Amino acid sequence: IKERFQIPVAIGNDANLAALGEWKYGAGRGYHDVLFLTISTGIGGGVIIHDKLLTGVRGLAGELGHVVIDPNGPLCGCGRNGHIESFASGPAIATWVKSQIKKGEKTSLLELDEITAVDISKAALSGDNLAKKALVRAADYLGISIANFLHIFNPAILILGGGVSRSGQIFSDALMQSINRNTIS
Repeated sequence: IKERFQIPVAIGNDANLAALGEWKYGAGRGYHDVLFLTISTGIGGGVIIHDKLLTGVRGLAGELGHVVIDPNGPLCGCGRNGHIESFASGPAIATWVKSQIKKGEKTSLLELDEITAVDISKAALSGDNLAKKALVRAADYLGISIANFLHIFNPAILILGGGVSRSGQIFSDALMQSINRNTIS
């Protein structure tokens, strides 16, 4: 005899669903206003306001990686310029490092065939100056964006996820300094 189980299923944007998961079961548990950012191969966001996921009219609210930080900035994967994703995502960090190498910057990363954000994080921890500059640069831009998001949403908690968010002390210290420098309170 086959038993049938009914399992509720939801389909949605990965960052929105991660925000819901953190709000319901993770670091955001017990908070009514949560801002979640994933910093990885892209930058995504999820916003919970008064216990409800902010989705907007067409479901595009919370696309925080596509907020313009510099209209003359690098090209984003979406085809537009200057989004925070084009400065602080893993591929953006690697692209910036490669551009600096082409300009003659010295780095231990020259030994690698392909440079990734993981490689850059490891090199920074080993004392590589270019890798450190790359992480600080990304963290500074991300901190400016986060300060803006804190001013807009005023969440009770900010939760960061994704591989780049675990890039080590150099990244996290620079991020906190940038957030503190750019928030009004």
